Amino acid sequence: MAHESLPQTRDADVPQLLRTAQDALSKKDFAAAAEALKQVVEAQPTLTAAWFNLGYAYTGLHRQEEAVAAYRKAVELDPNLFEGRLNLGILLMQMDNPQAALEHLEKAATLKPDHVRAQLYYGRALVLTGQAERAEKQFQTVLRLDPKLAAAQYDLGQLYLQQKRYQEALGSFQKASDLDPALSQAQLGMALAAEGLKDKDNAVAHFEQYLAAHPDDLDSRFHLARLYLEQGKSAQAYEGLMTVYRAKPETPGLAAALGDVCASLKKFPESEKFYRQALLSSPGASDLHRALGQTLLEEDKLTEAEAEFRTALTRNTGSREAAQGLASSLYLQKRYQEAIPMLEALVRAPNPPPILFFALASSYDNLHVLQKALDNYERFLQLSNGQSPDHEWQATQRVKLLRHQLKK
Repeated sequence: MAHESLPQTRDADVPQLLRTAQDALSKKDFAAAAEALKQVVEAQPTLTAAWFNLGYAYTGLHRQEEAVAAYRKAVELDPNLFEGRLNLGILLMQMDNPQAALEHLEKAATLKPDHVRAQLYYGRALVLTGQAERAEKQFQTVLRLDPKLAAAQYDLGQLYLQQKRYQEALGSFQKASDLDPALSQAQLGMALAAEGLKDKDNAVAHFEQYLAAHPDDLDSRFHLARLYLEQGKSAQAYEGLMTVYRAKPETPGLAAALGDVCASLKKFPESEKFYRQALLSSPGASDLHRALGQTLLEEDKLTEAEAEFRTALTRNTGSREAAQGLASSLYLQKRYQEAIPMLEALVRAPNPPPILFFALASSYDNLHVLQKALDNYERFLQLSNGQSPDHEWQATQRVKLLRHQLKK
């Protein structure tokens, strides 16, 4: 706000300039006010109120650097000028300079301990200068002054969220939302806190409420789509990801996520397209090569799949998924001699998927190594237990024939 009490001076033109400035400020004609006030401070450079109002006018004109200089002059002339300290501190915060803002907001808070806005901004400056413990106490002070101030509950929630104190964050965001249902950012805070608590259902619900008010927040929409994907809600994930893709296709991680969701929906040509897009920006990503290989396998592009799995393994030699994919591609190409050593290694690893025993058995079967074929078919049947009915039926038939051939 503009400073109202302007002392008179002996210069004949200054009183008129001050009246002109005050009238212009009352009409929010900041340009006219600034012009008059510049003349005043040139004539009377020690006039504190004129410097303050010049800062206020410059702020209205979005001339921030000049506003800061004017406010600094005002508080230099009167170190206890509360309005000057507060406005200067808030302006420096808006200019992303919380360290410079801190001393002015601390002084303002000291000058008026019961001034809620000053105390709130002081707390925000403490957060941004890394003084979390003091900031927490400061926000609690603000809430003692005004228990119904939603902004203070929200800021406290943000502080707890940064500290990964998710339960406390959730409580503060909920209180902020209860105090001000229009504060939709509190829904986003609750979403992130719930996610931190591994409560994905509530996280999704809060994200949905937040996005109803902020449909253009693409980062949050992307985040929600990933949660949908984790929950197996592939259709919702696809819809959300495509909304982001249409607006901002270059979003980091988006193409890979679309590859994943299209694969889960068995839209393999689309999945291949998106994985290839993702690899343009991350050509060395082992997981992307492996995922593309799996999609190519589903498309029956066996030699291309093999190449992707081999690339994945050169970048991550310990990837069991890539090794399994490569073994599968070799097996499906009927290159049984090459597939068998890989499959043998894979079934010796902890908790191998039962289907690997079927592939190993079938490979031996096709090479007429009957005893090993029988052993692996039987092992597959022991482990599968209804997981792969078609393969279990085939294995059962082969076991009968092999036992007969081996006179079991």
